Formats: sequence, C-alpha cells, structure tokens
Amino acid sequence: MFFSFYSKNISFEGELLYMHDEYSLIYEPNFTNAGLGISCGTCTELNVIYETCDIVHISGLSPKNSWIIKTMNIPKAKRGRLWVHIENLPMEGMCLEYGKLWDTYYDEEKQYICIGDYCTDDYDDCVEFANNLIAVLREGNLIAVWAKIKEVQ
Repeated sequence: MFFSFYSKNISFEGELLYMHDEYSLIYEPNFTNAGLGISCGTCTELNVIYETCDIVHISGLSPKNSWIIKTMNIPKAKRGRLWVHIENLPMEGMCLEYGKLWDTYYDEEKQYICIGDYCTDDYDDCVEFANNLIAVLREGNLIAVWAKIKEVQ
C-alpha cells in the first residue's frame, strides 16, 4: 500500500467534530459512499471511496483522555486530492491496518490533533485533502494525519 496526491487548488466544505459524549471524531458532511477504511490510530480510520481509492476524511473512536498534550507546529500544506494505492483491493466495508499503534497528540491552543509523527521534514509532502485535514507523506508512506477539531457536547 502506498499513498499519492495531486496538488490542486480545491474548495472544501466541512469540519471534523469531536463528540465528547461518544469519544469520537466525525466529519460533517459525511461521505456515505466511503466504503473502505485504513486505520490510523487505535480506532480512528481514513475513510476511502471504494471505487476510486480517494481518501475523503477521517472518523472513529478517539477518547480525549488518551491524547498527549503537546504544543505543535501545524505543517504548511498544499490543497489537493489524496489517494491510496492498494495492490489487492479487499471487500468493500473492510478496514485495513496501517498506523494502528500511532499516538494522538493534541495542541489545546490551536485545537489541532496529530495522529502519528508530529515532526515533519522539509522533504515531506503535506496535502490538505479535506477542510483542515492534512496528510503528511514521506516517500509514499503516510506518517501523520493532522486535523483541526471542533468540540461538540
């Protein structure tokens, strides 16, 4: 499995909500045709449109008490489309393991979470693939997902 992107000035709508009562992340509006998941974090996944392998947003269980509080520098990103390339596409509805053991970091002041490696290098590709959702790619590997969250009770 590897990841790629196409840089294009795209207009995005939507936001990532953190639902306190459910300990979960949900992107609104939600793409109902996302038929594949890729784990990034303990129970968080990238949502993928099955037919095209476009990554459209993230969602999943993410208890805030497991987040590591950290002041971070949000990476500068280009807007564009993000794809995953999978040699043997599994059945629709499956979730593929990828970054299951990644930690989630939280910058309280900026209201951003980072799932994965919060340290980016100059040679990393950072792509905003949905409103305030940034994927960090290093040589075709996804190393982190950054997201600005809106907390909802």
